[in-house]
Amino acid sequence: MSIISRIRETIAAHDLPEWLDEFPWLTGYLGDPQFPVWFVGENPSRAAVERVDRREPAKTENLQWNCHDGDQLLRESLTEAGLKTGNPSANSGWRCYLTNVVKAPEIVGDRNARKTAASMREEARIWLPVLQNEIDSGKPLVLVAIGGQSHKLLIYMRELGLKTPAITRIDHYSYVMSRPDRKAGLGPRAPARIAYFKASILEIARRYGQ
Repeated sequence: MSIISRIRETIAAHDLPEWLDEFPWLTGYLGDPQFPVWFVGENPSRAAVERVDRREPAKTENLQWNCHDGDQLLRESLTEAGLKTGNPSANSGWRCYLTNVVKAPEIVGDRNARKTAASMREEARIWLPVLQNEIDSGKPLVLVAIGGQSHKLLIYMRELGLKTPAITRIDHYSYVMSRPDRKAGLGPRAPARIAYFKASILEIARRYGQ
């Protein structure tokens, strides 16, 4: 079964909003799943999706992970690490795979307000078959969680039976670009934070990339 078919099956089975009719480009995945390094986000931001959909006349799947400064940092980092070739903004040259644990877009504030360990475990249960389908169709050696919330969801999925390769995590690119690191005393976009983010992806490429 294709990933999109599995997503639609999940939407129907759990009476979720059918966002694919409104945003057909929002597949929740991008890149080449036959490469060993997979980056896994939490879920799309509904507000960001709506903003991009209004702004961009050419609505293709390449709008994903390609719309703001954090996305640009991610793509630049992948390219510098050899996990993407050519123009960082183009939908070509992928030597990695990007996906989301939860495919459904949601307003960030609404999601955070209702988020509990129980609700996250339920989301993990609902979306586990989709991610398992992706894994079974590809060749990942590592799932790199983008941020702590994605990492929690992946761990919950593994506890529920997800057959997964190694799991690790990196900072979220939006956190690096838009929120301060109070522990380190560094603000958004601090050169040291950007350098650390890029170095973490480079190390993953060295360890798991082809």
